[in-house]
Amino acid sequence: MAVFAATLMAMSNASADCAAGLNSHAHSFGKIRAESFSFLDDALSEVRVLGYGEDTHGTAQFTQLAQELMVYLIDQHEFRIFVIETGFGEGQYLNDYIHGRRTDLDVVLAEHNSTWRYTTTEFRDLLNALRRYNETHLQKIDLYGSEMQYVISDANRIRDYLDDADSVYQFEGFDKHLWQDFEDGEKIDYFLSYAKLRQHFTDNRKAFENRTSKERFALALHHVDVLGQFVTAINQNVEQRKHDLRDLYIAENIQWILDYHGRQSKALYWAHNAHVGDWVDNGIVDVAGHQLRKSLGSAYFNIATDFGTGAFRAFSQDWRMQTYRHVKVEAGTFSECLKVLGKPNVFVNIREARKNPELVSDLDADLTTMSGAGAQVRETRTETNGIGRAFDGILYLDSTSEITSLE
Repeated sequence: MAVFAATLMAMSNASADCAAGLNSHAHSFGKIRAESFSFLDDALSEVRVLGYGEDTHGTAQFTQLAQELMVYLIDQHEFRIFVIETGFGEGQYLNDYIHGRRTDLDVVLAEHNSTWRYTTTEFRDLLNALRRYNETHLQKIDLYGSEMQYVISDANRIRDYLDDADSVYQFEGFDKHLWQDFEDGEKIDYFLSYAKLRQHFTDNRKAFENRTSKERFALALHHVDVLGQFVTAINQNVEQRKHDLRDLYIAENIQWILDYHGRQSKALYWAHNAHVGDWVDNGIVDVAGHQLRKSLGSAYFNIATDFGTGAFRAFSQDWRMQTYRHVKVEAGTFSECLKVLGKPNVFVNIREARKNPELVSDLDADLTTMSGAGAQVRETRTETNGIGRAFDGILYLDSTSEITSLE
């Protein structure tokens, strides 16, 4: 019998088989604190991008974990880039805040933010922690968004740049988001607006660089390229292709960020498990995590999250925000295996575990974990997928609570 396959088939043997197979690769921890993550020291020695996936957007502890994980990465591994699941342009307004160029965080979150998951107490605390760090350290943290679903912020940043570069060029559009309906004429107008704007930047490159700087020009030009990503996506006639392109562009934007900051740059990429994993989990396309694996190889280390019990917030199937609760860990699941290993929480280094031939086939099998949610709640309490194939590690939190809305 495989070392821990029985955890998925027989409750009576779950604890023993799980402990026997994975115990040497498991690291228990209590509180979610930066100093708790020393078990990652060796794993991250050659890593440029740490992908941190969350099982639900509406869990308080997953945002708290992102904050403490970033502190750990700064202190122990010289990471200076924090990439989150939001628009590239929207991320620039958040970056202004953590660098002290803005003080009106409430306005930023209200006017330059397209997602409910960041209008929370926990995310505000995270931003303030990054801001305090930048106030007291010479080496600063930079925050970026990786997305192209909402690009009105990119358009606004471009307009601000053109003003600074003494250009009177005007362009229109980009006030709609990816998931709205577009008439054929609108698609043409958006494409022409982007193409002409891109040409204006190409024609005036030297002048713009002289009036601002090469670095500012490169950043503004990438905002333009994000508009190009958006235009390409809205011209897809099959909605699934929009999802496919979204993930491909997330990976492209992260690679651009690394290149922009130079060869020594290191980034934490925080998004849902579905985007961070090295798998096909978004239709037929390889998601962002797989694109990063292809470009970075072992220098991309990705961690999934799972949880035992607790509450989280998510949209229902009919798009009403609600609180959901899991009161027990489902018997015979991989989550139950992780619960056995945790005291109360645990990290399992799957990359190391896969070096044991006796564990590979079990980790390659589809595993069942507790199901959270991204933007919309899942229909079942568990989900079964290739999480053991798609991730280098998994963090299990035994007890969680719902995220706290600012509204």
